[in-house]
Amino acid sequence: MSSPVIIARVDSSIKNRFQKRAAANGLTGSEQLRVLVLKFLDDMPASGAVPVDPENADLERITVRLPGFLLESAKGRASALGMATSRWIAALVQSNLRKEPVTTETEVAALQRCTYELSAIGRNINQIARALNQAPTETERVKLDTLKLLAESIGRTRESIRALVRASRNVWSTE
Repeated sequence: MSSPVIIARVDSSIKNRFQKRAAANGLTGSEQLRVLVLKFLDDMPASGAVPVDPENADLERITVRLPGFLLESAKGRASALGMATSRWIAALVQSNLRKEPVTTETEVAALQRCTYELSAIGRNINQIARALNQAPTETERVKLDTLKLLAESIGRTRESIRALVRASRNVWSTE
């Protein structure tokens, strides 16, 4: 059974422009029109991200045919990230449809290291606060050099997280 159809008559120049814009978005004219209709009906977020449907979250198998040069490129990128090619392609599709980067095991490990580092900094700050609370008049016990080291460590950790987020976004970008 075929799906219902919506038809709109437009000049050929408008149709050509629409199809070019859809192609620039990596979509067919029909797919782009469907996105616009869903946005119009508020069934799709304005960002174009596909909403998660927990009722339909089971993994399914699909066969995709790619030219050899694209498959080799996909294998190379997957290998560089330590991923299976099929997992890399699934992550690429997920990232582009959800408009969110997909974290790899390496990125999760890096975030765990950052969390550990931030926890250590928090413990050091707690020790400084405890020392100041026990002897508020003895502020010389807190060395400014120690506070400077903490600030530098926080700055390095923040920059590491920013770099990781930038890299993760760029890995899955189709542009």
